Amino acid sequence: MNNCNEFLSGSKTDILLGQTTCSSKNDANLIAQGLLNKELIACAQIKGPISSRYTWKGKIEQSVEWKITLKFNEDNITPVTESLIKLHPYENPEWVYWKAQSTAKYANWVENPK
Repeated sequence: MNNCNEFLSGSKTDILLGQTTCSSKNDANLIAQGLLNKELIACAQIKGPISSRYTWKGKIEQSVEWKITLKFNEDNITPVTESLIKLHPYENPEWVYWKAQSTAKYANWVENPK
């Protein structure tokens, strides 16, 4: 069993989580792989299918989508955002992100996933 102190050290513990959706599992995999290939993220988790309801261009829409959760270093926010927009097939893709706390050991991996 691990010693809890190694996970609770005074080291940096902030990571960023980001979320987007797309219309197919294939698109989700392409986005995730593209960001991984550019070494901009440490991890992408793909979930789906999910049911989405939203207003688009004045109409209420419904579609099946795939959700991608990304884990990355705060220093990469600009290149992750720019690359995601280029890789994403949507005209106006969902892109939300937030700071999260983690163990120091996990945050170190997100920052240095190699």
